[in-house]
Amino acid sequence: MKTYLMARRFGAVAISLALASCTTTQADFYKKPEAVSKAALCRALVETQDPAFYQGLLGEVARRGIAPQECYQMVQEQNQAAVALAAIALVGTAVAVCANNNCGGGYAPSRRYPGNCYSYYDRAADGSLCGNRSAMSRPGGW
Repeated sequence: MKTYLMARRFGAVAISLALASCTTTQADFYKKPEAVSKAALCRALVETQDPAFYQGLLGEVARRGIAPQECYQMVQEQNQAAVALAAIALVGTAVAVCANNNCGGGYAPSRRYPGNCYSYYDRAADGSLCGNRSAMSRPGGW
């Protein structure tokens, strides 16, 4: 179970780093604005709190012919994809943990029943339903 928790944490860190790498710093932007990718430019435009940097980003977005609304939509789609990926990873982890810990419920005998009629709906050797002849139907089981 410790492995699954570590994998889940690693996934969360990987998603955070991936989204963080999709932005640009002010120094990188002002050094060479045309070298900044569209995704990094849009994410910085959406996330910045600095009005002067925002105006610079807005100017570069306009120079490239990108509508600001397109940036907001792209960042929203990236965030939704990241959330979906995290949800899939979380569900996968939960399924794996349950598979290893038998948290699905039901009866899991410690040893296999030696005959054909363990449950009411099993088939006997002659092909008929076991019904009340099954081990689960008898007091004390098998």
